[in-house]
Amino acid sequence: MDEYGPFANIAAIALALVALFSMLLLKTVGSVKKWTWLTDSTPSFLVTAGPRVLVIALMATAYLTANRSNRTWFVAVAILCGVLCVVAVASFDRQRRIHVLGIALVGPDGAQLTGPDGIPQTKNVVIGTEKDLLPAAKRALKAARAGGAGVSLARFMSGYGTPVNDPEALWDRGLLAKVGSRLTLTLSGIVLFAVLALFLAALVVDLTQRT
Repeated sequence: MDEYGPFANIAAIALALVALFSMLLLKTVGSVKKWTWLTDSTPSFLVTAGPRVLVIALMATAYLTANRSNRTWFVAVAILCGVLCVVAVASFDRQRRIHVLGIALVGPDGAQLTGPDGIPQTKNVVIGTEKDLLPAAKRALKAARAGGAGVSLARFMSGYGTPVNDPEALWDRGLLAKVGSRLTLTLSGIVLFAVLALFLAALVVDLTQRT
């Protein structure tokens, strides 16, 4: 732990907290790499670069200003960051369910491709909602449903446009970019609040032990 310098105690506590809550944190939030492909293949370093710079600055400020007399404030901020992280996770999950669609990857024969492990392969794309469809696509969807058959948006997308399953054939490109940016910002918020909550909790524990 010598490599952490003055942060040695806090780093040790933070690592212990990670080990203790890893099942909760990792299974609930997941890794950044697991989510970045949902935002139109945004590289993970672009998603986390901003939050990392900000969180380092906030961590340094907290470390320099925290003491025994004001540690109660840091407890409150740690709890607030935890709550905001939960809210961000819930928001991201809701947006993901609405705006992310898994498309089956098929071969020349029309059969769905499978990976080396035998799991069917899919490609995830960012989509809009029915009310945001381009006028031509909206008319085509209405016509497809006129016969009484319940045509879902995913089913309609798989047969509309050239090539099919192209979101830009159904929605404005700017709208899709806005949705992708919102997903990315929410993901960045999850990273920021999770790291801050963990660091502040470790900082408070360290102050208490010194007391």
